[in-house]
Amino acid sequence: IRSAGASFRRCPVWRYLGLSMKKSTFVLFLAVALVRCGSPTPADVPAASNDSAAVVTETPVEWSGYYTGTLPCTDCPGIETTLWVRGDSSFILQQLRIDRDTVPQGLVGSWTTVNGLMTIGYAGDKPDFYRSTGKGVLLVDEMGVAPEKVDVWTLEKLADEIGDAIPRMRITGTFTYVADAQSFQPCGTRFPLPCVGGMDMGEEEGEPLIAFTNADLQKAYAKAVKKGGDPWTIEAICSIGMGPAMEGDGADEYIFIEQIIGPAQCP
Repeated sequence: IRSAGASFRRCPVWRYLGLSMKKSTFVLFLAVALVRCGSPTPADVPAASNDSAAVVTETPVEWSGYYTGTLPCTDCPGIETTLWVRGDSSFILQQLRIDRDTVPQGLVGSWTTVNGLMTIGYAGDKPDFYRSTGKGVLLVDEMGVAPEKVDVWTLEKLADEIGDAIPRMRITGTFTYVADAQSFQPCGTRFPLPCVGGMDMGEEEGEPLIAFTNADLQKAYAKAVKKGGDPWTIEAICSIGMGPAMEGDGADEYIFIEQIIGPAQCP
């Protein structure tokens, strides 16, 4: 109310009230006067700030890296977990139940992001969801909601890489041998990898590193299938490392089978 009164006192509208004129003319003058008094001049209008047009962008999450930690376990002291998230959208997960396992259970697959969460799991099954914490990843539900005890469900991101060779683990997948070509496709993955039994580098390069050799793998395969080329799904103790390229020069990633545990089925 005070501001309205001040506007009227600054405005020369009161001089129009003393004029002798028709009512309609008075109303017209009054309207023009109010517009002139109430509209700010261009100098009174504040200039638009450049900050108002600034676009706020979030820093993309760098998911690739190595994560480690001990997750809760219902029937053991904990699950030692190592997760390798790779830049080609693949992952390798190793989990060992303390006081229960001697070799960790392995899972190889492809990771993706959904609503800002990273998904890890078998293709076709409901995956696990991880949320970035800046220093690692936190296991959450599909809505991104964290459990009550955040610390025990967090994997810390390591600063250093673990190297090219992936430690041995139990993997379930399908082995195929046809026309001198061997491959192993871990359950949940889209593509097979070259595969050999053991880590036999050949007589000219040294002795086999373990007792199980590629000849042993081929014999076991021949006994298990009806004809060459048939798929053979097994659980095996494997490691992953680099080997000679299947075509041309260079190197490819290999699965080295060190021991066959037995026939299995993919989930």
